[in-house]
Amino acid sequence: MTEPVRLTDSAMLARRLLWNRATDEPSSAQPIMVLLGPTGSGKTRALQSISQDCGNGVVHAKPFDFGREQPATTVVALAAISEDLSRRWRARRSAKFTRFALGLVAVQANLDTFDRVKARAEMSAALREFAESPRANDIAGQVDLTADAAEPMLDPVLVTAAKLVLPRLIRTIGRRSLAGAKRWHADIPEAEGAEPLDALVQLSRRARNEPEAMTAWLTSAFLADVRESHPVMARPELGSPCSCENEAGKIHSHNWVVLLDNLDHPGGYEFLSDIIAARERHLRQHNEHDPLLFIGTSGRWNPEWESHWHAPWKSAATRSDEVLVVPRCRDAGHWRNNSEVDRPQAPVHPVLLEPLEIEETAALIGRSPYFSEAKLAQRATAGLPKAVEAVSDILPTARLREGRRDILEPAESTPEAWQQRLTDLRVSEQLQDVDLAEFVNAAPFATAPWLVPAESTSLVSLPQTGRILTELRSALWVIAPDRDSGTEDQSLLHPWIARTLLFALNARGEQDGGSYETQFKALLNDPHTRRDLARTSYCLLALGRFGEVVDTLHERFDQVSHQKWVDLLVLVTSAPDDKPLQRDNAQVYADLVEQDLRDGPAERDQVRNVLARLIAAYWLIANPLAGPDRERKNIVVQSFHELAPLSHRPDVAALYEAARRADQLF
Repeated sequence: MTEPVRLTDSAMLARRLLWNRATDEPSSAQPIMVLLGPTGSGKTRALQSISQDCGNGVVHAKPFDFGREQPATTVVALAAISEDLSRRWRARRSAKFTRFALGLVAVQANLDTFDRVKARAEMSAALREFAESPRANDIAGQVDLTADAAEPMLDPVLVTAAKLVLPRLIRTIGRRSLAGAKRWHADIPEAEGAEPLDALVQLSRRARNEPEAMTAWLTSAFLADVRESHPVMARPELGSPCSCENEAGKIHSHNWVVLLDNLDHPGGYEFLSDIIAARERHLRQHNEHDPLLFIGTSGRWNPEWESHWHAPWKSAATRSDEVLVVPRCRDAGHWRNNSEVDRPQAPVHPVLLEPLEIEETAALIGRSPYFSEAKLAQRATAGLPKAVEAVSDILPTARLREGRRDILEPAESTPEAWQQRLTDLRVSEQLQDVDLAEFVNAAPFATAPWLVPAESTSLVSLPQTGRILTELRSALWVIAPDRDSGTEDQSLLHPWIARTLLFALNARGEQDGGSYETQFKALLNDPHTRRDLARTSYCLLALGRFGEVVDTLHERFDQVSHQKWVDLLVLVTSAPDDKPLQRDNAQVYADLVEQDLRDGPAERDQVRNVLARLIAAYWLIANPLAGPDRERKNIVVQSFHELAPLSHRPDVAALYEAARRADQLF
């Protein structure tokens, strides 16, 4: 296999987890990795990159997509996966899914429901038809006849799957392996001591009367087939993607990789539950693990994971010692090669997908990564591929003018035009009874850089807001920063979603349930806002009460550590504004400074004058959808340097560090 120039983070994660065991090692549990990201974050592409990297060198099943019109059951998914794993491999024999295929044959067999002797004869005839290894066309015809007879009694999706995959699976079956598979079906606890033929009759009847029992039975059969085929198929080939840390040069085997897309759709999480349950049953009975590495994707958080994992939108300060932080993709899976890194004990390992790098964003929009257009696209979208594509269609062909605020504004700045961007990212898709206009109503609460409780008493007049807040978090649009800085329970709504909601709210004025000013006043009066200085100041700045915010930050300048003060400044100036987008940063900045001179205190010291310039400039350049503004950035950097010698505190290093960080801003 030829290695790509640059592997994706997801492909690198898969490589870290390929090691199954050395020949002298016992089997070990293999994880179920779930790559998390909101709509448009490139989850499907991540799986495709893993599949391409595996190539012929690693046995793998191409992505099975649960995001289909007809929900897929576990058995349907296993049928497709087994068919893919049993394809021809270079320099490897084909995998044999004899137990699973035999189970499918039994499941679709049309047996007498009253006469057990007759049912045994019918099952025996069905098995004999397949055991005689007819030609491929005959196999397909026999499957169709048997499946058609079973259709009135079975899930039609399962019948269709059997028609598609059984011919290929049966081609790999020999008489000896078929006999062993029959014995396996008789030996498992579910057979309750029945002989092989009776066990298969029992399975056939359960398929109609106890679908959950059938699923457990066939899932166990699938995993048993994997364990049997794996030893002769999983040794790394020369040139295969083996980056296993192996200083001793041990002969070792690789896991097989199963890729699963859209696990958050119907059937996806149920599939994982069935796999986990089958693994646990076999482990209790035989103390043995299967060699499958499952890597899936999900656009939603599963609350069941919270017994082991801290939800990604929750502050690290609220995490208990019993749960783990959900890692980024490039930070996950290192326990394979590093004994100092603890291996998570949870059966499912959620992992946050990495956003695009600036070079990848630049490539998508067809610009140089050193150009302002690429930097704006990266900042506005936070590297979300779907949003980058939207920005690419909006960016002007000419170079960006310094300080422009309307670069990414729709051609017609109507509420509907802004909301269309949210529709494109399916923001409200899961709440079908909630209009997108309700999401816009909730914009101040949804975009606040802290977790507004969904049950807050201030939301009584906005009855859908609690559900909207919960949905945005569950859909992974909200992520907590690495540390709380400025307020507790800090969180960050994705900038493209956040600013689009706010601009849509501002564009509609007083119509449809409340204006920008009305809704921000509601947030300001929320009890969870009023009790916190940073939150109150954030809302005041969003409402344009600039002088009051300058007063607050002036008063706090020497009262708290300068690092806490900088954190406060950064959080407060992340507030939105309702200024016309057609006015550029220079004009708005001049208005703010003039307003403070006019309405502020008559007597002011040098610190307050510097702070007025700093807060105005920082507020404007903090807008992720505004263009580059070197002049405002220079004002911020210079203001931090001016504040340091004016401080009465010894910890002025925090001010110089803030200046350095500001100089690196867009």
